[in-house]
Amino acid sequence: MGRPLCLVTGSCGFMGTHMVEILKEAGFPVRATDLASAHERDDRILGHFPSVLDALDVPFVAADLTDKASLEKAVEGVGYVFHLGAVFNYTAPWALLEAVNVAGTRNLLELLQEQNSFKKIVYWGAGGIYDIETASLPITEESPIRPTNNYLESKWQAEQVVRDFCEKHDMAYSIVRGTTVYGPRAAYGSGPLLMQAATQPVAVAPRNWTFRIPFVHAVDMCRAALHAAEHSSMDGQDYIVNDDSQMTTVDFFAFTASLTGHPFVKAPSVPIGVVKTALMPLARALQWTSTNITHRPPPIEADTIKYLGVDFVYSNHKIKSSGFQFQYPDARRGIADTVVWYQRNGWI
Repeated sequence: MGRPLCLVTGSCGFMGTHMVEILKEAGFPVRATDLASAHERDDRILGHFPSVLDALDVPFVAADLTDKASLEKAVEGVGYVFHLGAVFNYTAPWALLEAVNVAGTRNLLELLQEQNSFKKIVYWGAGGIYDIETASLPITEESPIRPTNNYLESKWQAEQVVRDFCEKHDMAYSIVRGTTVYGPRAAYGSGPLLMQAATQPVAVAPRNWTFRIPFVHAVDMCRAALHAAEHSSMDGQDYIVNDDSQMTTVDFFAFTASLTGHPFVKAPSVPIGVVKTALMPLARALQWTSTNITHRPPPIEADTIKYLGVDFVYSNHKIKSSGFQFQYPDARRGIADTVVWYQRNGWI
């Protein structure tokens, strides 16, 4: 009968382009959708890479999640839907986050309900929705939920929209929650962290910075989403997608320095509270500039500073129990590949 047509929302972004690549490599017919402006040209600052779609010769349908009518052509005849489209910005106003991430998801589901071809939707959740302050480690899918900012709240509410709507209308769904997703074309989120670490003339980390950083390669995140789409045993379930590595912050800076030949210095212990107090004013100033002047993502988010010192350990037992195997179980290999990609493409 042939493989079902796959729709990828947010297809021009870092994760969207990887999802399209994974589907094409697996032999699926793919339709891409995103804002028309995202498909105009590659924009590293905004994280738009339409040239990837063009190189793969993937049909593109411009659509806006907030405009239900614009989605009609995008959803026509689709089987699997990979819903990545969202506003990913910790400082975006709630009205925008709610309109795109929450109401936009509902718009998409309402149209998919009308498609006889529809088989399943895989929704891109957020690994940051858990209550890290009260959860015992490792964090699992059963850990308490407490989004700490409007972005995470919008992602959690969108999950509930998917769950409630699909269960009411007997539509198959799965939810995947990535942690720190990295890989080629990561221009925001993990991107600045990797690029800054790789370009420091001398890498320095206090010896007491032993809190761990969760990682998952973009390729594995997308492979996990496809795995969920193809396995009915995963219907109605949510899955944390995080690799096996548990790199401490000290390990991370030492490793990235080794990749670029820069010296690494393990500095005396520094209270994390002192560092956060020093960096927070800078982060807030950069966010203000981003919101009011440049209208571009800030290099440092205040919410990212809040996470400094938090020991993030996530369990991947559930996703691995489904039969999924990581291509990059150790972040060191994937980080090395990503740094090489940044170098070859002139990003660092």
